[in-house]
Amino acid sequence: MPVLTRDSPVGLTLPEFACQFTLAHFKRADEQTIHTDMEAARREGLPAPVATGPQVAALLFRQLRTCYGRGWIEGGRCELTFRRQVYVTDFCVARGVITRREDSAGGTRLHCDVWIENASGDKVIVGNASGIVQ
Repeated sequence: MPVLTRDSPVGLTLPEFACQFTLAHFKRADEQTIHTDMEAARREGLPAPVATGPQVAALLFRQLRTCYGRGWIEGGRCELTFRRQVYVTDFCVARGVITRREDSAGGTRLHCDVWIENASGDKVIVGNASGIVQ
């Protein structure tokens, strides 16, 4: 059952989804890249392997699927900007807030500002999303 409904007000904060990433989230077989291997990342001057963007953004998509339910699958829209790198050991939280509503024949489209923050409070991914609610 979706969290958001036609009665959800502008300004409502979306439920947060958090994840403590680990290297195991990104590791694939014996692959040794800056995304999957500590030594490969250090050779490039990085403190840890860099998480792949789509896997980090999946935290937002999980949040949106929970909030909109079927209205995300059948009518969801999203535009994201990847602002900062996320390391495979980072703790991240998906956050969002409803910014406007748009009534249509198919239901109500709720628009949201969405973002992912790391443990330092930096917005590593920012964007907007919308979906249909009944």
